[in-house]
Amino acid sequence: MKKIYYGWFMLAALTLMYATTNGVGAYSLTVMRPLQIKSFGLDAQSAAFLPTLLFLTIAVTSPFIGRLLDRYNPRNIIAVGAFGAIALIFSLAYVTSYAALCVFYVLYGICMALAGIMSFMYLINKWFNHYKGLATGIMILGSSLGGIIFPRIAVIAGADWQRSCLYLSIASAIFLLPGLLVIKPEPAVIGSVPDGAYFPERHNAKPAEPNRSLSDALRSPAFYMVLLVTAIMWFCIKGYHQNHGFVIKDLGQTPVFSAKMLGYFSLTAIVGKLFFGYLSDKINKEYTIVVAIAVMAADFFIMRTLSTNPLVLTAFALIAGFGFGGAFTLIQVWVASIYRGKSYGSVLGIVIMVDELSGAAGMIVLGTLRKMTGSFKSGFELMLILCGVAILSALMVRRFKRQ
Repeated sequence: MKKIYYGWFMLAALTLMYATTNGVGAYSLTVMRPLQIKSFGLDAQSAAFLPTLLFLTIAVTSPFIGRLLDRYNPRNIIAVGAFGAIALIFSLAYVTSYAALCVFYVLYGICMALAGIMSFMYLINKWFNHYKGLATGIMILGSSLGGIIFPRIAVIAGADWQRSCLYLSIASAIFLLPGLLVIKPEPAVIGSVPDGAYFPERHNAKPAEPNRSLSDALRSPAFYMVLLVTAIMWFCIKGYHQNHGFVIKDLGQTPVFSAKMLGYFSLTAIVGKLFFGYLSDKINKEYTIVVAIAVMAADFFIMRTLSTNPLVLTAFALIAGFGFGGAFTLIQVWVASIYRGKSYGSVLGIVIMVDELSGAAGMIVLGTLRKMTGSFKSGFELMLILCGVAILSALMVRRFKRQ
């Protein structure tokens, strides 16, 4: 019987760990925030500042953590984030002031950066080559899994959000700690190779450049094209996702229908992550990412009509989930395929920083355009134009790579 490659077991652990830190940070805290607003007597502006603080912390710390990943054992870095996340969500139950709540969001943002997508992609880049796209899609499924599991834990105790924090800390420990025992820095540690076997390079593949440094990347026009593409995709993905409730409310639909759309969105996002991850292992990654951006553009073209027809909105949710899920996966695969050498962690840290800042800008810009114009139509038109820019930029990256 053929032995199963150890990397797949580690990938399962990384998926559950990503489901935890992302599930708590991006979903559970959002669910509990209305209860905290009531508990602390916060106004809307103070409450809105909290998730902004979380994402800004991830953005600011990512380049530094990327450098750490290039220098130290990634398991140790992830362990610091994992133990910190467990302790912080437990301590949240005892927070009694808004200032302490802000400190919590900063510290949890650091833990999300330590034990989050950047560290996990660093390991996937070490353990997978031929199956890197599929492995990335599976790991990023953790974001969908976390969105299903952890918000439900966050509301187990009803209005008693402090007790829910205790439940979340227990669940976090169950999902995070066993994974630390599975993580190993690279295949060579167990006498293996990436993917568990050698695969011949595709006939049209460009030879890898394993010694490309961060300074080399910063001097390359292609790097800035990559940053532009990923920034636009993250601007659109996070910008729409954080404004989804307002979009559907403006179209006269109920919160129940809005939640139903998110369910459709999450379902097809799972399909998109796996499909585009698998596809990126088979065909040129620039072409794959162009397809994903084109799907996103089709979504925005549908929504710019501001149709109130439930069938149109349902179609949008199904297509958007597929496109957004695929784009999210391809950002990681694309960067890993170009900058997979000794400075990959440092490069990825810069990319994550730009993406997080762009996502925050997307949330603010779409909300501001709605306030100025009275609808999200101009926001959808802006994202449609940006998708066109991203497609051209992705094709230019391919041209730079071939030079």
